[in-house]
Amino acid sequence: MLKSDSRGKKASAHSPRTGLMSIKSIIPSMFHRRLLLVLSLMLVAFIPLGVRLARLTLGRGEDLRAQAESRLTRSQQTPTVRGSIVDRKGRILAQDRPSYDIAVEYQVINGDWAREQARLAARRSVGSAWTGLSPQARDDEAARYLPAFLVHLDRAWDEIASRSGIPRVALDQARDRTIQLVESKAQHLAQARRERELALAAEKGVKLTEASLKAIERKANQPIAEMRQAHVLVSRVSDDAGFACQGLAGEEVELALPAPEDRLNDARSARTVTVDRAPGLMVRDSGNREYPFETLIVSVDRSTFPGPVRSDAPAEVTVPGIASHLIGRMRDQIYGSASPEDSPTGKQFVGDPERRQAFLDESPEARARAYALLGVDRGSYRDGDRVGDGGIESTQENLLRGLRGVQTNRLDTGERITEPPVRGRDVHLTLDVMLQARVQALMTPAAGLAVVQPWHHQESTTQALGAPLYGAAVVLDIDSGDILAMVSTPSYTQADLRDRRDELVADKLSTPLLNRATQKFYTPGSIVKPLMLVGARQRRAYSLDEPIACTGHLFENQPNIFRCWIYKKFQTTHTALYGHPLTPDEAIMCSCNVFFFTMGRRLGPEGVIATYREFGVGSTFDLGAGYEVPGAMGFRKDAADLGLKLPDAIQMGIGQGPVTWTPLHAANAYATLARRGIWQSPRLITGVPRPEPRDLGLEASSIDVAIRGLQRSVNDHEGTGNHIVTDGIEEPIFNFKSVDVWGKTGTAAAPKLFNDPDGRDGPAPPELLEEGDHSWFVVMVGHGAPKYVISCVIDYGGSGGKVSGPIVNQIIHALELEGYL
Repeated sequence: MLKSDSRGKKASAHSPRTGLMSIKSIIPSMFHRRLLLVLSLMLVAFIPLGVRLARLTLGRGEDLRAQAESRLTRSQQTPTVRGSIVDRKGRILAQDRPSYDIAVEYQVINGDWAREQARLAARRSVGSAWTGLSPQARDDEAARYLPAFLVHLDRAWDEIASRSGIPRVALDQARDRTIQLVESKAQHLAQARRERELALAAEKGVKLTEASLKAIERKANQPIAEMRQAHVLVSRVSDDAGFACQGLAGEEVELALPAPEDRLNDARSARTVTVDRAPGLMVRDSGNREYPFETLIVSVDRSTFPGPVRSDAPAEVTVPGIASHLIGRMRDQIYGSASPEDSPTGKQFVGDPERRQAFLDESPEARARAYALLGVDRGSYRDGDRVGDGGIESTQENLLRGLRGVQTNRLDTGERITEPPVRGRDVHLTLDVMLQARVQALMTPAAGLAVVQPWHHQESTTQALGAPLYGAAVVLDIDSGDILAMVSTPSYTQADLRDRRDELVADKLSTPLLNRATQKFYTPGSIVKPLMLVGARQRRAYSLDEPIACTGHLFENQPNIFRCWIYKKFQTTHTALYGHPLTPDEAIMCSCNVFFFTMGRRLGPEGVIATYREFGVGSTFDLGAGYEVPGAMGFRKDAADLGLKLPDAIQMGIGQGPVTWTPLHAANAYATLARRGIWQSPRLITGVPRPEPRDLGLEASSIDVAIRGLQRSVNDHEGTGNHIVTDGIEEPIFNFKSVDVWGKTGTAAAPKLFNDPDGRDGPAPPELLEEGDHSWFVVMVGHGAPKYVISCVIDYGGSGGKVSGPIVNQIIHALELEGYL
């Protein structure tokens, strides 16, 4: 049995039936393993795709949906209007005169658009069989569709004429003129190209064949740039017409095409295509920037002028370029940034787009407004945009610049959404343009005061009687710091810039593009003497009850340096004239140099620097009217003492030596005195932040003495600002009955002015254009207390009292006429 069982088991293991069963049990297992392997490989292969899909869905889903949406919408931006610049009384100084040009692409003007569209329609209609057609057959096929597009184009011209408000015949004439001009230019250039190619071939000895002649003709007849551009057919249309045409430019219509013939066994049915209602139509902003007060005729009352020019008949003075230095101008060219390597000065130049982006980055609110609706800046710069260039037009560019509107059409629903443009913001000035015009008229040579007159007693050899005098004046409201007028002569108009810019730039004598009130360095002269008194007392360098003798010159044994003006001119002294040493108010009244040499000597470099800095020298005011010079002191910016020595400090005590400032600095310094030591930054643009007023901590008693000295300077007979002598007759500088005046004259050394076209080493010697002293007069006026400050300087005018004094007197009359006094 045991043997039998053993054999049986062995036999069972090798039987066919048993082996088959074993194989069948193995096959499913192998199949499953292979299936799992394939599935695993497939899964591995699909993992990157899944990850990519997840990223697209979760990470970029919003962007992709936006892109898909964008393909279903068509948006275009509509023009906006720049904000206005207005004066303190709401008078418009600069404004856009909205108007638009209607332009059409040249291929529409000459009908090429219709022919091209007909050919495209024919090609789509024929389909793949197009390549098998002969040129003639293609032309015949396109000719069947051409009438539909020509009719559509004719209707478009009707619509453009209707919406732009001109007769169709006038539009057709403009279109025909454009075709004639462009074709004429194309023929002229083609002939020039042809002749040039033939000349080159002859020069190279190339034998002309039929093929080479055809190549020359192809090159000669290349389209010119005007054939690829839009051309203005209707100029300067109104707002309504411009926006109506802008809407037309964004419209599309379905154009029915004729049913194709059953050709080439290709049965086709009639169909439609989507085309622009007015193909190639463009609306361009062509508005002008208007300056309504740029030139005025001002009636100047001469009844209170000095005797030689006095008259009962007013002078009608034409005043060009009123406030042009402040308002600025516009340009059509957009400037891009330049690297230091590309810049002629070797410095980084920041262009208009970069400044715009910086503004948006710094102002989230402005960025949100600009990027609303489209997600792109609706105030971005485009070719042909106008940009502020100089003055307030430039510094306030981002406020004045408006935001374009948006017109969006949904192609799937036909819905149209229109968002109107946002007008630029207005900029309000503290300026009174009529006061500005009156002051500028008084400083125009035609009025008779800003010319060399006999009573000036000019010693300069460069100025003849009647020669024009140029300068600057500032009128400042003491309490608010508002600038009521800021004049620089000569000025310029927009037409001057357009027609003779190079001449203006090259004029080194009158420098009409320079704003003398804020952009020119002037030695201050004697108008700083009240400030030096206050500064010396503030630093305990002087006691107000200490009289100082005028000895004619500061150093006893050195009579040729640090001399008083009265000693230089008349070989006497103020002490000899009055019979006693001078009190501080007397020293201001008679402008004694020795007294204020002493103040400078006692203050020393450190005290003099501190005093000038207290009153603003070395700082700008950031008015927003363009570049300002800060004034300067000393010789070295990197030294604590600015490189000054004691002799420099002595000279600076009378406003001479290494110190400069501007007429605006002078006006603000006197306003600080009138506020009894409260320093406040002057203001030209309302609503613009400025530093908080600060108390300089000046001693009240020294301010009282300084103001008393200013009062005596113009009201006492001995005061330097009291009277002038004309034709041997004394007459007061200020001729008012009810207005109080406090003031100080100044005669400041000025550098010689040369014209040196060849350079210092050139063959021709430099030409002396001007020499002499600058004429200063600064006054405070009001009823009982100072209300306004007037600062005036006349370049190379000489005596402050004789030259600037009569002009300042008339500026006070102008304040009366405009209701300020």
